[in-house]
Amino acid sequence: MAPSLLPPPTQIIFEMKKNLFISHSAGRTGAPLMLLNFLTWMKEKTDIQFEVLLKTTGELERDFARLAPTRIFSPSQAKQSIWARLKRRLGFESTASKTHIAHLLDHYRNSGISLIYSNTITNGEILEALSPIGIQAVTHIHELDYWIKESGEKNLAQVKRYSSAFITASHAVERNLVDNYGFSGDTIQTVHSFIPSVPVPPSDFARALIRKNLGISSDAFVVVGSGYETWRKGKDLFVQLAACVRQRLKVENVHFLWVGGRIDNEEYYKIAHDIKKAGLKEYVHFCGEVSNPLDYFAASDIFTLVSREDPYPLVCLEAAILGKPILCFDNAGGMPEFVEDDAGFVVPYLDVEAMADKVIDLIKDEKLREQTGERAAQKVKERHVIPVAAPQLLQAINQCF
Repeated sequence: MAPSLLPPPTQIIFEMKKNLFISHSAGRTGAPLMLLNFLTWMKEKTDIQFEVLLKTTGELERDFARLAPTRIFSPSQAKQSIWARLKRRLGFESTASKTHIAHLLDHYRNSGISLIYSNTITNGEILEALSPIGIQAVTHIHELDYWIKESGEKNLAQVKRYSSAFITASHAVERNLVDNYGFSGDTIQTVHSFIPSVPVPPSDFARALIRKNLGISSDAFVVVGSGYETWRKGKDLFVQLAACVRQRLKVENVHFLWVGGRIDNEEYYKIAHDIKKAGLKEYVHFCGEVSNPLDYFAASDIFTLVSREDPYPLVCLEAAILGKPILCFDNAGGMPEFVEDDAGFVVPYLDVEAMADKVIDLIKDEKLREQTGERAAQKVKERHVIPVAAPQLLQAINQCF
C-alpha cells in the first residue's frame, strides 16, 4: 500500500502552480462527488491554488464554488433543442458557443493556470477547446467500455490527443485502455477510488425505521443493491437473483432492496412487471433516489453488485465500511480488486445462480458473514478513505508532469 504522507514540498511541482480541475458534471454521482471530496481535502490540507470548470450545471455547483472560482463550460446546454443536442453528439456542434470559449481562454491565459486535471474520459470537447493555451493535461479515467463507446470516437480521440498522462480508478480500467484502446501503460497510473472518511454508523432507530417503512421485519435478512442506470447496473439481474435465492431457500424472511434510480419510467415498469410475474412483490423493494443511502445500506445484511460493468463503485465502499460483505461478478470491472478472497465473494460473470449460492451461504453462516464484513470494513479504512487515498492521488497527479 502506498504511504499516506505527502512527499516533501520541494518534490511537489504540482503545488507550485495554479491548477484547473474539470468535472464532466455537477450532479450528485460518483466521479463528481469524489472530485469534490478531493478538492475539499486539498483546500484544507495544502496551499495549492486551483479553479474549477464544470461541463454543465448541477446541484453540486455551489459546493464547488465554495472551494474555488468555478465556471461553466456549456451554461445554456439545458435550453438547447433536441436537434442541437443530437448534432453535438454526432460531433457537428459544440456544447459551448465560440464566444463563451473565447472568454474562457482569455480568463485562463490571464489567471496563471499551468496544469489541467480532467475528471472522467468524457471531457474531450473541453480539452480541445482549451488546447490553444498549451497547458498540459492529465485525465482521470473512471470509465470502462460502455461509457467510452457512449461518449463517441471523436471524444476518445480528443482525450488521447490533448492528455499527456492518465490516472485510472482501477486496474480493470487500465487494462481496458491498454488492451482495447491503444493506450500506453507507461502513461497510466492507477489510484483506486475513495470515499470521504469513516462515517458515523446510522443509529439502530434509523435502521429500524427504514425496515418499518418498507414493511420488512426486524429479523428479516436483507440483500441490498444500488445504482441509477438499468442495463449497466443490472437491475434486471437483481430481480433474477431474488427469484433464484427465494426458490432455493424457500423461506419467507429474505428481502431484496434496491437503492437509487427512477421508479417512474419505462425501464422501472419493465422491472416491476418481472417482480409481479415472479411473485416477488412482497419481497423485492425498489425505493428510488434517497437522501440517506447509508441508512439503507446499514439496514441490510450484505451488498450485491450485479453490474455488468462498473469501474470501482463508491457504493460498494460505502456498504463495506458499514461491515457488509460484498458480492460481485468477475470480469465486470474493478470490484474484484477490492473483494479478493476475504471481503465477500467474486462469482463468474453474469452467473446469477453462483451468486445466489453465495448469498445463501452468507444467510446460513453468521460467522462467515461477520468475518467477511469486518474485513471489508477494515480494507476501506486502510485503503479507501481520504486521509489515505487523497495524498496518493495528489502524488500521482504530480508525477504526471
